[in-house]
Amino acid sequence: MKDTWTPNPLTRIRRDDGAAYHREPSVEAEIRELCALKPKLRQASLVRGGEGRVKEETLVWAIREHAREGDTETAWRLAELLTERVSGHISRQLAKWRLPAEDAEDCTRDLFLKLFDALFDTEPSGEFWEVRFWVCLDRRLWNLVERRQGALDVQLREAEAPEGNESGETESLLARLTDPNPGPEALAERGAALSVLTETERLAVYLKYVEGLPEESDDPERVTAAKILGVTGRSVRNYLRRAEEKLKQWQQT
Repeated sequence: MKDTWTPNPLTRIRRDDGAAYHREPSVEAEIRELCALKPKLRQASLVRGGEGRVKEETLVWAIREHAREGDTETAWRLAELLTERVSGHISRQLAKWRLPAEDAEDCTRDLFLKLFDALFDTEPSGEFWEVRFWVCLDRRLWNLVERRQGALDVQLREAEAPEGNESGETESLLARLTDPNPGPEALAERGAALSVLTETERLAVYLKYVEGLPEESDDPERVTAAKILGVTGRSVRNYLRRAEEKLKQWQQT
């Protein structure tokens, strides 16, 4: 372990304006203080609890620095400390969704796997965790929960739908229409089917079933079909419902 560290600037670039990422001033100050300490004092400061504990973004920086040095033992010890800090927050967030216990456990496990991948990835792609840790954590949790909830909804519809149900037939048609690698026959069917929809309905179907975007989200930074279309989530669901009704009629002609 090095006796002294130097605060390293972030190198990841923002997509919107091309500017480099910057840590919060309070995080930058903590990092500079830690860099000036001897290794034992630095470690003691990193694991200190209570009001004087360092911010989560600072812990992420320290974990990534130790990983760069090859000191994986210390990095994992700090990573475990970080997971202990956020476990309660994750449980409270999952409780809002009321997922079955097994699915909530799966989401928690998958989230920690994504977190560890980011912590031990020394490439610039992981730097946003040093800038907005809680935004990163919640965004990835919401993504996992939305996918899990979507899968549960599909299972519920399939369980409730009787054999030969038109809704199932429409979903089968939508699956064919949104196949990323369609053959000539599927392309012809896609063109004929989508021609009965309005432009807004076609775009809603594309965003939902091809891009896999949620209709709406509680995450203000999450890209959703509603945001792209400039409408509410309810409007998106109305577009999709009308599209399904038209496709049902189209199938019967």
